[in-house]
Amino acid sequence: MTVVKRSAVRMWLLAIAGIPLLVIAIDVLTNRRITNWLREIIFAPADTQIYEPRDVIFAWAMLLFSATIVLWGLKELFWPTKVIEVRESGLLLKLRGPLRPADNVAWSEVVDVTAGTLEDDGDELPVLEVKFLSRGELPDYPWGARWLDERNLAMLAQDWSKDPEEVVEDLTESAVQVARVAARERQGRHLKPDDFEEEE
Repeated sequence: MTVVKRSAVRMWLLAIAGIPLLVIAIDVLTNRRITNWLREIIFAPADTQIYEPRDVIFAWAMLLFSATIVLWGLKELFWPTKVIEVRESGLLLKLRGPLRPADNVAWSEVVDVTAGTLEDDGDELPVLEVKFLSRGELPDYPWGARWLDERNLAMLAQDWSKDPEEVVEDLTESAVQVARVAARERQGRHLKPDDFEEEE
């Protein structure tokens, strides 16, 4: 069955961006060699600024933020999050954030799946649009997605391992396979023992 994950490479690149912040924060909270060197380059000796208590508070905040980014990037590198998982019962959609279970949407509730774009602050973001028969118990404020209206959900796909167009093809093929399996099972339940004897 189809599984769509976050791109491990993209998430790791995001984590790498947090390493300089992590180094600076640790330096401010310890010996301050790097920050003192940068301060001597930027400021003239007469304008040299001294550290204040708020600088330490800011360093702690930056340390927590950058450490979270780096650790999250490492987690996504080795264990990428499953954003969409296809099962015979329906679609598992990751809409409730980290450490929260995915929502299981039955195939009967999925009307259509298409690839598209969503404008955000002047940028065109790739999205996977999923149209449901009804919203049901899906979250009002989904993680990594936006409701376009009462039944149409746009899942942000800029950090996925696959393009939305490829995901649409995979989901369509998976839906056809699930329908075929269900049809065979229904046909099998309706067969009588006499039918097998006639075939022999």
